[in-house]
Amino acid sequence: MIKKFKSAMKRIFKSKANLLAVGVTMLVLLVALGATYAVPYAVEKALYRKENLATNEVLDKTYQEKEAKHLEGLERLDRNTSRGSNRRKIIDLKKCQGERQKANAQSSTTSANAFFCDYETSNNEIITNVDENEALANGYQPIRTVKELVEASSHTDGKYILLADLDMSEVDWQPWDFAGTFEGNGHVIYNLKVTSLSSTTTVTYDGNYKTYDTYSAGFFGKLSGSVSNLGLIGANVTIKSENYAMLGILAGITENAQIDNCEIYGYVELETSAVMNGVGGLVGYGNGSANNCRINVTLVSVDTDKEVKDENFLGGVLSAGYLDIDNCTVIIDGYDSDHGYVHSGGLVGMYILYPRTTIYEGSITGNSITGTISFFEDNTDRRAYCKGLIGEVMNWTFAAATNYYQDFVRNEIFEYDTNLYPEGDRSTAVKTEEIIEPSPISVGYTKVTYTATGYSFNTDYTLYEVNVDEWEVLVEATSEHSGIKKGVDTVNQRNVYIDYDYEEEVSAEDTSLSNEENASTITEAVKSHADFILPVVAVIVVIILLVLRFTVFSKKTKKK
Repeated sequence: MIKKFKSAMKRIFKSKANLLAVGVTMLVLLVALGATYAVPYAVEKALYRKENLATNEVLDKTYQEKEAKHLEGLERLDRNTSRGSNRRKIIDLKKCQGERQKANAQSSTTSANAFFCDYETSNNEIITNVDENEALANGYQPIRTVKELVEASSHTDGKYILLADLDMSEVDWQPWDFAGTFEGNGHVIYNLKVTSLSSTTTVTYDGNYKTYDTYSAGFFGKLSGSVSNLGLIGANVTIKSENYAMLGILAGITENAQIDNCEIYGYVELETSAVMNGVGGLVGYGNGSANNCRINVTLVSVDTDKEVKDENFLGGVLSAGYLDIDNCTVIIDGYDSDHGYVHSGGLVGMYILYPRTTIYEGSITGNSITGTISFFEDNTDRRAYCKGLIGEVMNWTFAAATNYYQDFVRNEIFEYDTNLYPEGDRSTAVKTEEIIEPSPISVGYTKVTYTATGYSFNTDYTLYEVNVDEWEVLVEATSEHSGIKKGVDTVNQRNVYIDYDYEEEVSAEDTSLSNEENASTITEAVKSHADFILPVVAVIVVIILLVLRFTVFSKKTKKK
């Protein structure tokens, strides 16, 4: 074997052709082996670079958009400094009334909801500025996110303070029975949606002092505590039920509740066959007090039972009860379709002390009521109570002074086949929508207008997208509870809060296991690569052997 190998080597080095053949073969082998390793690496690197470039382009674009939005926000904020402080302000009621009357005079088709003290901006919001540390020092439980608000609603008592505006558009809110203290702190809850009644009932009385176990709906189901400095803007309470029910945007029913300096803008609709029902702009039914509130509401009540006579109540602040109401501004757009007995008023539907033996000296002073209640009472035994201040008074035990309701319109309809709605006939109603984008100093919203009636309202409020450079963890997330981060908006310097989810920390054991998994993955990759390389090398070896067979090891043929 050794002799044959030496002989072969002599032939190779003796013949230039043989040397060339072997050299070319070895070169092909080296190129093939290099390509086997280099090509996959080059492809992988090229794909990585392409992906990285695409990611950088997205990041650059995002940064540019964010920077542009930031600069735009600063410019808008600078342009609007003449409008006053960026902090929330109490509305000047007289100025508001004058501007509203001027707007109504300019357009006879403007609905009550089309103008209410510039609800399109947040420059006239209520003022309080309690920070988180001060709130905690005073025993308040802070509410900073929607999730915290939902969690708070599971408690019937407590002392809560709102530290940020909240968008509730993704929540189907369940009425909250509450007997504690809720400090709105000048913040607004936008896009509240309520479509179900509370799970508890309260005894209510009609004008004959007949009692009913009545359900309620609103932000609060039954409120027995205090609420102050809270805005509920873009709220919608819509209920279809056969149960006795009282509806209000802030509370369905109150019991000795204190309500101060709140803003309400929204829509309430009740469709029912029950014989006891009521719809109020602020409160459905109850007692207590409401002071310095601003209310702009569309109220719709539809009685679906034409045979049984019901007791129906509707009011801009309160549908029935004996709430003290002082220094409130009300704009009402009411629609009451009833086959029983209507008790409706711009401020209160029916003022009644209950139970019958109750003695109470109430107060209804300094209020302004503007708007219209359109109604029909399909009843031969007609009462048709509808007035600017109070529809029906059962107990004249309250002081009433300096109430303005001269611009209130009582609109009774004597056709009973078609229910009354702000948009007219719902089956043929046509609407237009105008989207107003948010800015650093005002929220965005969609303005909806119905062409047939001219009814207009704002809905789907959107908060301005904040710019935060750095987040601080306030509440650590756990496996059972999300955490909260706090930042400062670089445009208007307001505090911003967000929820964040728990991410499990990786232990040393987990790291070791992860390394083993990575090693296993790499081994599999190498094995897969080898499965590709070996066949290629085998083919190349066969080619080399064939070349050697027909060159170096071929026998010389003698010339004849």
